[in-house]
Amino acid sequence: MLKKVLPRAAKIVALVVVLAGGAYAVKTLLLDDDESAAAPRISVSVLPPGTFAAAHRYAPYYVVPRKRFADPSKLTRTERNNLLTKPESALRKGALAGSPQIVRLSLRATSDDPVTVEAVRAKVISDARPLRGWFTASPGCVFEPVRRARLNLDSPRAATRYVGADKRSSKTLSFEIGRAEPQVVELQASTRDHRVAWVAELTVRNEDGDASTITVDDGGRPFRVTSERSSQSYRPIYGQSGIIGYARQKAGFDGC
Repeated sequence: MLKKVLPRAAKIVALVVVLAGGAYAVKTLLLDDDESAAAPRISVSVLPPGTFAAAHRYAPYYVVPRKRFADPSKLTRTERNNLLTKPESALRKGALAGSPQIVRLSLRATSDDPVTVEAVRAKVISDARPLRGWFTASPGCVFEPVRRARLNLDSPRAATRYVGADKRSSKTLSFEIGRAEPQVVELQASTRDHRVAWVAELTVRNEDGDASTITVDDGGRPFRVTSERSSQSYRPIYGQSGIIGYARQKAGFDGC
């Protein structure tokens, strides 16, 4: 009886070994081939608001919700002054970035192999009615232009418009980043009618032509921006001692 069982068991073991070998061969030929492709390796840093001067004539500005503070008079004198000198301070009052939201990225390759950035797109996570609040936005007529990507959050089919530091506009993007010197690109994400949560998607390619998509968010959360159309605009009132208050003004933004 034992003599009959042993040959059969040997055949089963041999079959298992063959199948295992086949599985390893599939992984080596198919999966490992994908893994061996050197994906572009870069480091992306989101510069904190207030650490740079945006390349925009009035943004960034922030919409403060009325349910938190009905108008600027509800703030302290220091807080009212900060609306102009440190507009990002409104974030501590529950404010959201007003459209267009300014997000500046610093990009650097993490190896000696150069990487080319080919596109920047916005992926909308959710949208809602615009925030009801108030804001103040002052024109910044003098700024140092940088490479910009203008993102339309209202239409998923809208193409990104790129503007170079030389102010030339284009529908395409292509710039190289290396390990030594970081490259900067400023995202200007706009919505006319909504409050939007979104993330950025960067298409990058290494020198061998291998492409990859890198998702950029706000520290693990989506970026958040609101249209200003449901909010009241205020302008500063100046006195001998500086800003003494704020007054309502018509919708829209001052030109330069």
